[in-house]
Amino acid sequence: MRIKVLLLILPLLLYSSELKYLKFKSNHQFKSNKLYEVLDLKLPSWYEFYKKKIPKIDPKDIQKLKESLLEFYKSEGFYHTTIGVEELNTTVVFQINEKNPIIVKSITIVSDAKINDLISFKEGDIFNAKKFVQIKENIKKRMLENGYCNYNLDSKARIDIEKDIAYLRYNLNKYQKCKFGDIDVLGLESIDKKVIMSRLKFKEGDIYDAKKVTQSYNTISGLEAFDSVQINLDQKQDIVKVNIGLKEKLKRHRQRVGIGYESNLGFKAMLRYEEKNYHGNARKIAYDLKYSKKETLFKNTFFWPALFKIPIKPYYYMDLKNVFAYSLDQFDNFNEEKISNNLHFLREFIDFSVDSGVLIERINIEKTKDICSVVDGDFFLFSPFLKAIIDKRDSKLNPKKGIFLSSYAEAGIKYIASSTTYAKFIQEGRLIYSIKDITFALKGKLGFIREFQKRLPESKLFFAGGAFSNRGYGYNRLGAFDSTCSNVGGKTMVDTTLEINFPIYGDLYGGVFFDSSMISEKSLYFNNDFKHSIGFGIRYITPIGPVKLDFGVNVEDKNQNAIHFQIGQSF
Repeated sequence: MRIKVLLLILPLLLYSSELKYLKFKSNHQFKSNKLYEVLDLKLPSWYEFYKKKIPKIDPKDIQKLKESLLEFYKSEGFYHTTIGVEELNTTVVFQINEKNPIIVKSITIVSDAKINDLISFKEGDIFNAKKFVQIKENIKKRMLENGYCNYNLDSKARIDIEKDIAYLRYNLNKYQKCKFGDIDVLGLESIDKKVIMSRLKFKEGDIYDAKKVTQSYNTISGLEAFDSVQINLDQKQDIVKVNIGLKEKLKRHRQRVGIGYESNLGFKAMLRYEEKNYHGNARKIAYDLKYSKKETLFKNTFFWPALFKIPIKPYYYMDLKNVFAYSLDQFDNFNEEKISNNLHFLREFIDFSVDSGVLIERINIEKTKDICSVVDGDFFLFSPFLKAIIDKRDSKLNPKKGIFLSSYAEAGIKYIASSTTYAKFIQEGRLIYSIKDITFALKGKLGFIREFQKRLPESKLFFAGGAFSNRGYGYNRLGAFDSTCSNVGGKTMVDTTLEINFPIYGDLYGGVFFDSSMISEKSLYFNNDFKHSIGFGIRYITPIGPVKLDFGVNVEDKNQNAIHFQIGQSF
């Protein structure tokens, strides 16, 4: 008997659990895709072209979905919205009657600090609860960044349901500014406290700034010597005590193997070994091997943070980085063997950093073509350099807005060990701006070289091309052209890029770009033709920056093109 009953009701059970398409009608204020997103209903992916672009639901969830949608409309200012449900054979239809929204009638601001620009509501706007809360959070953030940890903020929204209007009020008293107090560091075993103090963007007695706390967290984490970094704040009246809790890294060794591809180099193999907190004090040592059909590289990098203090008030610690490298490269017109040692002294401030040092190079050039201006032979260069950077981007890994400025100067003097006397300057600027999820980036680089005694080796001159330059060409495959020489190193360079990145799906982004480069064999000569390239690519966003695959092609010569694979943003 039980089996017969089960057989009778089984079709009903199967029918009740059958998934149905969900559609919306009369949703004028919000598109259907937005409502699906609100209900956490996923549409078929862009590549699933064979599927309907409509999600399915379980009919048992209709009431729950309806309630969620009503809550969303209320948060968006539509307090009177009603939803009717029509259930068909294969489809459920939500008939939405949005009705009149709540309109902002008046905005009252009483404040002794500048906050008007943060209040994005205007009279006549539709009231939005999320926007109201976000404005309050933005005011709090500004107060903390300006040193006011003691303040009184009273923000209220009075809603008149019958008249469908809202009255907004913001009252703010900022009181006096706070200061950083004692700074305690806990958890250090093999690392001196001075290393941590050198990473802080503030010191005891400075005006409190929440942004500096965040930056300090990032710089301490950037040492890569800790498994855990915590900065806790203890506020008493107008003093903020800082407690830094650290846990040193247990796993210090790391190996990485990878492959890449570039049109001119073919497939590349890469091997990297690094040790964090090498013999304590957050020192790092790394070894890199790279190989392709035109490039061989061995590189050793050693980093020692807070090595010494500059005895001039205010006292600053300087980092040391040394890079030793041996390389073999095949260019279009010559082969190069190089041994180099680059000694850096580094200091990072809040939005400003300085890199100075000495570059020592022993270079051997061997001509492979009879090019008029390529000089072969052995060269020894002893070159002091200085680099200054202003970085106001919102992120170094994947910026969405901000500016970046870099100035570089390098010089060699024949009478102080160098084979030639010369001066080299490079100026770079980047501007990044985003509108919603679309990012626009403009980058420009200007460089020139002045030779005073004898000629520099060819590889010290300017070339363009590659993932961070003109993407219609392989790395350093675009040189200077004039009436007698072609594709040789230049003494003047202009390299520009305009790039637009836009979302495709989830963490997958698309990009289009226009790159333009001019290389001249003469110093401070700008009359040569520019080489223009256009292209497109895809980007997948990861915690260590975007993984990018780009294809670029020369505008005038479609046979000149290149493919580039890289990790990290180019702007």
